[in-house]
Amino acid sequence: MRYAFMIALLFFSLGLRSEPIHIDIVSDYSPDSNKAPADLATQLLLKLEETLEGKLILTFMPASRKREWRELVRNPKACLYNKVKTPEREAMALFTPYPLMSFPANRLILKDQPNIPDTVSLGTIVRMGLNIGVSEGRSYGLDIDNFILDNRRAFWLSQGNQSAFRLRTMLSQGKLDGIIEYSSVFINEHPSAQALNGYSFHAIEEAGLTIFGYIACAKSNEGKRAVDFLQSALERPDLQQAIISAHTGLFFAQEEPFILRSLHKAYNIQH
Repeated sequence: MRYAFMIALLFFSLGLRSEPIHIDIVSDYSPDSNKAPADLATQLLLKLEETLEGKLILTFMPASRKREWRELVRNPKACLYNKVKTPEREAMALFTPYPLMSFPANRLILKDQPNIPDTVSLGTIVRMGLNIGVSEGRSYGLDIDNFILDNRRAFWLSQGNQSAFRLRTMLSQGKLDGIIEYSSVFINEHPSAQALNGYSFHAIEEAGLTIFGYIACAKSNEGKRAVDFLQSALERPDLQQAIISAHTGLFFAQEEPFILRSLHKAYNIQH
């Protein structure tokens, strides 16, 4: 009788383990069943879900960048994706050890400012009194984040859902002198050379060469299971190669070698 009970308990435990995890992906992406997502990060996240073959089921929840971190604390099933690791964020979330994305560092994109050098510090820009827009709740990398925090009144802060898109629109309308953004994002919205007339792209002294985007989940049992599953997918060599291949041709030719090299290093791929 005792052995029968143990066997029944074993099968019950296996049944519980086989139940899929339902995760809420808090994002400004609104899925459309008739249209594939345009951004690579969302495409790769859905590829991870597909790779896990039903072990993880994702549901997208619209939210602003500021609210998404509050949701992560409030909702034990919440996960975010394509997020930069910072000490503050690691204190409130579980991150996958491996990244989902790699980016060139953010650039300072200016309009009608022809006398700014190719590489410039944010301190210089602030002293010049230029009106620079940034998204509240977004991480631009630790050093840039700290500078913005110490000089909040020197920046135009955009809040709410679609804040980054709003800043790009304001720059194109001449309502801002500049924004901090990935060059590829801005150029994709201005595909012709004529559309880019008057804009200049500047390396920021406070930024590094590349930035990683990770998956972050709530500090809960569900969040830990989700991170473990997602990390197991990210450890698959075939998926790593797919992620690296997807980054090929995504950025400027001079930036691509740094991106691909950073992913090889992050995934411990030996050349």
